[in-house]
Amino acid sequence: VRRFAHALATELPPDARVVLARDTRPSGAGFADVAAEALCAAGCHVFDLGVSATPAAKLMVLELQADAALILTASHNPVAWNGMKLVRADGIFLDAATGRLVEAAYHRSRRRTGDGRVESVARDDVEARLLKRILAVVDVEAIRGAGLRAAVDACNGTGGLFLPRLLEALGVEIHLIHGDPHGRFSHDPEPIPENLVDLGQAVTGGDCHVGFAIDPDADRVALVGETGLPLGEDLTLALAVQAVTETRKGPVVTTLSTSQVVTDAATRNDCPVTLTPVGEVHVVDAMVAEGAVIGGEGNGGVILTDVDPGRDAAVGIALILEALARSGRPLTELAGALPAYFIEKRKVSCTKDDLQRALDDLVRRYPEALRHPVQDGVKLYMKGTMICPWIHLRPSNTEP
Repeated sequence: VRRFAHALATELPPDARVVLARDTRPSGAGFADVAAEALCAAGCHVFDLGVSATPAAKLMVLELQADAALILTASHNPVAWNGMKLVRADGIFLDAATGRLVEAAYHRSRRRTGDGRVESVARDDVEARLLKRILAVVDVEAIRGAGLRAAVDACNGTGGLFLPRLLEALGVEIHLIHGDPHGRFSHDPEPIPENLVDLGQAVTGGDCHVGFAIDPDADRVALVGETGLPLGEDLTLALAVQAVTETRKGPVVTTLSTSQVVTDAATRNDCPVTLTPVGEVHVVDAMVAEGAVIGGEGNGGVILTDVDPGRDAAVGIALILEALARSGRPLTELAGALPAYFIEKRKVSCTKDDLQRALDDLVRRYPEALRHPVQDGVKLYMKGTMICPWIHLRPSNTEP
């Protein structure tokens, strides 16, 4: 952590302003102290947010006119892991080229010294800025008038701090579970169906209209319907896209691995869709370039650049609540109105060399099935009786 923090500093101006944040993992506090010390030793002015959701930290890069951010989180990975997310001055994650510069600096022996300082930023200030932006992009009065009840599983992460404030502002009754932000996760933190049992029970037990499951750094959200059963993770983005494009027309951006249902939700409202490599930075860069009205990833990551430049669970929640309020229909009915696709995701452990050989073999054997440049693994569109059958084989950039 110390070396990476210093490496980041060496790629910034001598008196750089750096936002520092962490999720709720017990290991985060110690790592944050080490990172702050290293950044200060390199002459940086550190804005310490303490425990903060990743979207809020990225927003604060813009609000504080900072040069970068270092966020300590392992996202949806188990509590034993921790990691770092590095953010550019525009609030977007580092692209591959900049990441390689920081990695090269990590391996260099050159050191920079300076006299930096740490300035603590109050969580209330951070949350107030994010709340203001979210309330500006949804129909607050419609949501307040709908009498909605929502269950929220914060998984003992950062979402348990901000989401009650958001739902209160929207007039939504909240049933919060696993809301204590101690970071010792009550269940596997990835918001996928097998980890949503507690949330389903909270939805039915509280007679809620919807359930929201948040990952530890609050940039992903999965949905549970009023029946207590999980919806597919791609439906979070699909329903958000449908809600936005009903009133705003423009490009929609998502990834090669995202279900066809997201594209369908956009095109039924006459909005074009751009597919990018997997990874938030690719989606956001394309959104900015094209002036997209909404974007995101099919893992429950919803992006409105009008709020903050990245996936934000709170944004996804606000848009789903708006869709419920405006339609007056149950969530399962809204989801059922979208085309149904089956998507299966499998994880395979292998070496980089083995993966590359497999990718090369697929390209050689099925050239007619390629519709996109080979830029993020290989996506093949297969012939068959299904609508738009495809397979996407790619390396993960976020899991050990």
